[in-house]
Amino acid sequence: IRPGESLVNIAALYGISVDDLRASNNLGNRAQLVSCSSNADSTQAKGTVRVNGQPANGFRVVFSWNPDETVVAMAVSGGGGQEGGQYSHILGGGAREGNWWFWIENSAGIRISEMAHVHTDKDAHEGKCQRAVIDFDIQDPGQTYVGRRLQIPLVSLPVATQPVAAKPLPQKPAGTKVVYGHVVRSGETLASIAAAYGASLQDLRTTNNLVNRATLVRCDANAGSTRALGTVRLNGHPVDDYRVAFSWQPDGDVVARKSSSEGGQYTHILQASGPREGHWWFWVENTDGHRISEMAYVRTDKNPHAGNCQQAVIDFDIQDPHLTFVGRKLHIPSAG
Repeated sequence: IRPGESLVNIAALYGISVDDLRASNNLGNRAQLVSCSSNADSTQAKGTVRVNGQPANGFRVVFSWNPDETVVAMAVSGGGGQEGGQYSHILGGGAREGNWWFWIENSAGIRISEMAHVHTDKDAHEGKCQRAVIDFDIQDPGQTYVGRRLQIPLVSLPVATQPVAAKPLPQKPAGTKVVYGHVVRSGETLASIAAAYGASLQDLRTTNNLVNRATLVRCDANAGSTRALGTVRLNGHPVDDYRVAFSWQPDGDVVARKSSSEGGQYTHILQASGPREGHWWFWVENTDGHRISEMAYVRTDKNPHAGNCQQAVIDFDIQDPHLTFVGRKLHIPSAG
């Protein structure tokens, strides 16, 4: 298991159920989003930690804006006057939009549970989410997740549904062969797909003719503001009226869109005054809102010291405006 991978993602990658993955590897430390209700007064997460079904105090419940990323805050079950394994995280005053991942870590800061993901809304209407209830059930406090080698259970398919080997595409990279296919899911990057199959990123691009690139050129320190800017090019030439979107998650809900103009340029202001710490994904989308480019990832820092990042330059090179990524079936090259 690599940092940031959830059991849901791993199970989907191999076409198996999460329950089968858990059972095959004796993964018993569960995280469950029980409910999330609207609340205009504050945005928060609370719940109960149990060990073998019994409320347990002294467990560290942490959260971050990204899976397995830097911890934003920690709450100890049974701490702060709470009893019976309860904990509470205050995420903001009033309704606050955001993506949050919660898990339990041990005293060494290593994750010992599954992760629970919550998306909270900026509007406190009925049916929206601001107050999440997340429970943890720990069966083995000594179990850790990141770095664990998993056994993937095989699923026997009827003969009629056995997968057929994909035919190699023309002009495939020298020294490679196509071994199987993969359908790109929302949130997957080419880098993560290549790593999952042990393929090189460049071979994956070439084999599938994925020619719409996103490049983080550089990111400089800047005390005045936090922003992303760059140029969109079509076949090497600056082009206007292409929509550059960004989100806090890969393929997540779009926070803002800017159309390229005045020689293909665009600018996203992430914070108008001063540095802002955060994780950001940028891509180009078509008029239907479908992603037509790779995604560029940027992590900005809260301190504008030399070597830190507040002003990112991200360029996009589009060669096929009709290319889309999510839902595309990829041929996976294998060295040999």
